[in-house]
Amino acid sequence: MRKHKLWMLLLTVCLLLTVTGALWLTAPWDSGVKPDILFEGADQIYEVDGQTIRVTEAEQTVHRGRLLLRGWRLWGENRCVMGSLYTEKRTFRRQAIWQSETAQKELTIRWFDGTQWQTEPLREGRFKGGTAYFLSGEGYSALCYVPQIWSLLENGARKLLPDNLGWLQAKETESGWHLAVYAPAMPDSCAADFTYIEGPDELINWNKEGQADLWSNYCNAGTGRWCYDGYYFVSPDSYLPEGENVYYKNAASYMIKSFLYQRSTPVARVLAVCMMDTTLRNQNEIGYWPTNSLSTWLRDDYGIGAGFYDTRFNTDFIELLIYAQDYYPSSIYRDAMERYCEFYKWFAQTYHKETASGGWLIPDYWHKEMTSIPHTSLNHQLAECLRLYEMADRLGQSELRELADKLLLAVEDTGEGWIRPDHNLHYSVTQDGVFGGNDYPYLTYNDLFGLQSYLVRRFGQSNNMLETLMAHKKIWMDANGITEYRKS
Repeated sequence: MRKHKLWMLLLTVCLLLTVTGALWLTAPWDSGVKPDILFEGADQIYEVDGQTIRVTEAEQTVHRGRLLLRGWRLWGENRCVMGSLYTEKRTFRRQAIWQSETAQKELTIRWFDGTQWQTEPLREGRFKGGTAYFLSGEGYSALCYVPQIWSLLENGARKLLPDNLGWLQAKETESGWHLAVYAPAMPDSCAADFTYIEGPDELINWNKEGQADLWSNYCNAGTGRWCYDGYYFVSPDSYLPEGENVYYKNAASYMIKSFLYQRSTPVARVLAVCMMDTTLRNQNEIGYWPTNSLSTWLRDDYGIGAGFYDTRFNTDFIELLIYAQDYYPSSIYRDAMERYCEFYKWFAQTYHKETASGGWLIPDYWHKEMTSIPHTSLNHQLAECLRLYEMADRLGQSELRELADKLLLAVEDTGEGWIRPDHNLHYSVTQDGVFGGNDYPYLTYNDLFGLQSYLVRRFGQSNNMLETLMAHKKIWMDANGITEYRKS
């Protein structure tokens, strides 16, 4: 009998330990999260379009890791928070990594399920499965890009863990709602990145025609995704690391372009300014935005390692920087542009290939340890030429315009060497003057079109060689059913 009682006691203790352990593992870890600490620190202050932007950064020690936060206060009472929970060890509990309160009782929540929008009154509970949730009501509006979980890899790359997504949780209070952003239990050396925007006024006018369709594209899902430190895109097979769900940080930050163009939509303005700020932080000490991944073919052909300079990615981001400076003028945009120009002038002076009449062909890539100078592709050369002209106009630097003239002269000098027998264009020319490679279906035509349009608008005349190249490319596109090219 005594032995039976002892066994019953041991069994009871084991059951209690099991239940306690299960509760411990599933209980949220909230104690280390202090929602107001982000906006209590010293501000970095600058102006955008005449409005004061205040930026604060904070770091908190949380359960088995660190929580990095960056917050912006802009355009009245709008606030944007971007955060990244980094796990030093495997976590066994979900964690609240951001919290907010609102006194608004009646809120609507919207999310896109991959096929259509779902809309319902806000209720208590966990909203999980979507990557973006929009809240709206009188006196309060918010966007939450929920935490996406990434395994951090070498060369600044990361692997998405698609079945391990965070969520937004709502709890009704006496005065309104308590809203919390949660990260799930995570492996070690992972990051959970989120964005939370809130304000007292409507961030998106959902009654405006086309808004629902438009914003179904901006749920932070798919081939391009926004993270705490910038824009990531699916890695090509030629990049290391590579593999399923592996992303690399893309210097061009293409996602920002759409938000810059939506100047009449408040949430787009907030995203544009905060994402531009984040991307500017990636500009390195010598002035360019590096590609951190290792390109195997650039390594094999030119000895170019990880952290290389890609003229096309940088030129495409400069286009965004120019647009931002035009419509959201700020000293931080102008300063970044000037730093890049100083680097580019050095790069072009040091590595150009001179053509017959004194034009300069600029190589597509650079790395301080490269063993040979890369080729020049026509699309890179044209895009760089146009951006140089545009930066010369904004910065008032005549030497940038003179440099652009040299790039244009190089295209004129190499002229019909770019044209293939089938009227398509060669992709590139080597340092030895050998043309070759498969051109993009319509990208180069668009670059020709853009540069020609600028020359007509700025100087009142078109360039004959650009016209010739466009005409041949158009013949090839028409013959091959390519219709996506730029027409205006």
